[in-house]
Amino acid sequence: MNSTLPLFPSDDGWPYPDATGFELVADTPDFDALELLGPRAYVTLTDTERDALFWHFGLQGHAALPMKDLAVALGCTRTEARDLVGSAIDKVRVHLLVE
Repeated sequence: MNSTLPLFPSDDGWPYPDATGFELVADTPDFDALELLGPRAYVTLTDTERDALFWHFGLQGHAALPMKDLAVALGCTRTEARDLVGSAIDKVRVHLLVE
């Protein structure tokens, strides 16, 4: 099944597309848009949410970390790490919609 990533909380598979069988259309996700947003897009994030987002997706010069390694780096469980990444994505999306 080829599909794009779910974009909104009401979409099937939000925020973990791998849990519902979604596949990325491209071989690797394109996060250039997040790189180009600039620091203003991240003002609503806590430091931990910002770290989780940057580390998980490899933004701002960080190496991309799988959820297991992200949880270790943040000193939390995988579930907490997923929640932090999901929260960060939600906040960035809302900030961009409002701005």
